[in-house]
Amino acid sequence: MPYLVDSDVMVDLTRGSSGAADYLDGLADDWSISAITCLELLAGTRTQRETTDLDLVLSSYRAIRQAKTSPGEHTTS
Repeated sequence: MPYLVDSDVMVDLTRGSSGAADYLDGLADDWSISAITCLELLAGTRTQRETTDLDLVLSSYRAIRQAKTSPGEHTTS
């Protein structure tokens, strides 16, 4: 079963949380992050160095883009 990992887990991972790393390791290779999560993480960076480091981290994960919808249109799954 594929998993979409929330930004809270990724924040913990980038802060060195062994719990977050263990959680992701337990998911095997069947997980992704959303493009929105990537943007949330990038918005939280404070320096160019943090942005560069985070970009390196994020580039190693698969990011899922949001589906395009028309105004007022809702998607269900």
